[in-house]
Amino acid sequence: MTVNPGLLTYSKNYECDQDGRYRRIDGYEVFDGHPKPSDASYWILRFTNGTVALSQGNVVTGATSAATGTLLSQILETGTYAGSDAAGYMILTAVTGTYVNDENLQVSAATKAVADGTATSRGALTDALDDTYLQTAIEYTRTQIAAVPGSGSILGQVWQYNGIKYAFRNNAGDTAAAMYKSSATGWVLCDMGRTVAFTSGGTTEITENTALVGATSGATATAKRILLTSGTWAGGDAAGTLILYTQVGTFQAENLNISGGAANVATIGANSTAVTLTKGGFYRFVNYNFRGSTDTFRMYGCDGVNKAFEWDGATFVQLTTGMTLDKPTHIAAFRNHLFLAFGGGSLQHSSPGNPYSWSAVTGATELGIGDDITDIIEMPGPALVVWARNSMWTLTGTHIDDWVLSAYSYQVGAIENTVQRIGPGIFLDDRGLTTLSTAQEYGNFKDAVISKRIEPILTAKKDQVQCSVAIKDKNQYRLFFDDMTVITMTMSGGKIMGFTRQEYGVQPLAVTSTEDANGYEELFFGTSTGFVYQLDKGTSFNGNAIRTICRTHYNHLQTPRNRKRIRKLIFELDAPTETTIYAGVEYDYSGTEAGGLIDIEATGGIWGVSNWGAFVYGGETVATAEVDITGNGKNFCIIFTSELTYEEPHTLQGITVLYDVYGMVR
Repeated sequence: MTVNPGLLTYSKNYECDQDGRYRRIDGYEVFDGHPKPSDASYWILRFTNGTVALSQGNVVTGATSAATGTLLSQILETGTYAGSDAAGYMILTAVTGTYVNDENLQVSAATKAVADGTATSRGALTDALDDTYLQTAIEYTRTQIAAVPGSGSILGQVWQYNGIKYAFRNNAGDTAAAMYKSSATGWVLCDMGRTVAFTSGGTTEITENTALVGATSGATATAKRILLTSGTWAGGDAAGTLILYTQVGTFQAENLNISGGAANVATIGANSTAVTLTKGGFYRFVNYNFRGSTDTFRMYGCDGVNKAFEWDGATFVQLTTGMTLDKPTHIAAFRNHLFLAFGGGSLQHSSPGNPYSWSAVTGATELGIGDDITDIIEMPGPALVVWARNSMWTLTGTHIDDWVLSAYSYQVGAIENTVQRIGPGIFLDDRGLTTLSTAQEYGNFKDAVISKRIEPILTAKKDQVQCSVAIKDKNQYRLFFDDMTVITMTMSGGKIMGFTRQEYGVQPLAVTSTEDANGYEELFFGTSTGFVYQLDKGTSFNGNAIRTICRTHYNHLQTPRNRKRIRKLIFELDAPTETTIYAGVEYDYSGTEAGGLIDIEATGGIWGVSNWGAFVYGGETVATAEVDITGNGKNFCIIFTSELTYEEPHTLQGITVLYDVYGMVR
């Protein structure tokens, strides 16, 4: 009786938008760098003089235009293939270039037909055929996408650097981990190079991209990175590790010469060794530029079972900190230092501007936290916030000489994988979702919790937390559990708009928000089967229907003891495509039920204002749909459900209830 009637008692696969409306969620789809299923389309290309029925997947090339397209199906209208006079049309996808009339259409350089006109995008004659052909293109495109090669789960986060996505997975023999990058042809194994220890052979410095030659073996390689651990080149006593690529031949214990240059610039004791990664681990990443030039923006990562590393898209460099167990679990960049967290509450950072150097002499140091670190993130201020399981810390300053490490709270900490930089910093504590500001103000009291509305759910599922993500475009915080369920909190202007629940049908192991090469937000997650998915992309759960439920609180229309007859529900919705949902009413705390189907026409737009292609010409700017209801009771709740695969998400903007008030129930 005290709850606003528009709030929900239950939801599945709806989300609150920033205006407080209920929107069916976006889907997810498999990803490996191939064209994305939701971006697929089709073209109609008419043909004559056909000599053979082609197969789905054949690449059809125009002999004159060099245009290409992948065949989805071929429709024969007249003639026969045996008579070489078959005519009809081809349904193509992934068309590049422009076919020309009367050119030969070839498959593997063999002519199969002649073009009768040019290809027409979305050229089906009816809406039903358009739906069929478009869905065929989407599903065919989906079949071309594969899992990351190897065995077991995706290891931690899927990351994006310079527009390329990266994922780690154990190899097929389950003996080591490997790094893969996305490409237009799928996942490609990354070369992590080779390493060899060296001592200086003189005062000539080896610089990056220097071509080296073994003085005895004649083997060659390119030195991509030079990591000094002691001495100097000028002093002639430099020692450290060379990161080598493009090695040809086998080095031995010998001197190294610069190809076409100085001799005996270094001495090595054996052949280089290929970089390998211990299997397993949970990979976490940060992108940062420590040197300020355009080509020194790089990707850094750690996994808890190997050394931290740097990657620039071509060169893999493991970072040696000097720890006995050099296996950092968390990573961050702050004030031009690389920070790493180790077990036992150890927080360490590199020398300023140099993630390769971890010597106290050059400005690196260790900061003791005294509690198991669960995350480290730079927050506005600026400050580096260190979350531990039962405490929180802030680091301010610019370098080792003026760092100030302060205890933010000894009573509040963060559960692993729940911290996100959104608003005042949100994380899950033992008592519920909390922010930095409320944790400081209220400590470990219940007033610090911002999730009181869903406290029973969080209390029951706290130990099932898998991961979390902050979505900038939607101003959302999502919390994922190990039973494939999700809780989404939407915020607007610092105010919580609402909580909703989702169930994806697959188990995201780690979800990351990244930006593509154009600065657009993209969400990715890996699974136990080795597949990578893009979240909030497409209209389905990778080809499966999205099932939704919304159930409002019971409403007594300000007459809690009077019986009401509900005559009609009028829904106002935003529906980019035609959509069918079920709407119903339950009376007297679910004692009886009545309802019916709603067919929602696609909404229109405003000429010159709305985006072309995102509305139906002549349609209403807000779609309305009515459901006649037969039933009565003291109170009622409204339920609406759907099961949709290819329809764009709809948004419920409001419900008008037409009703009569009868006598009081005594």
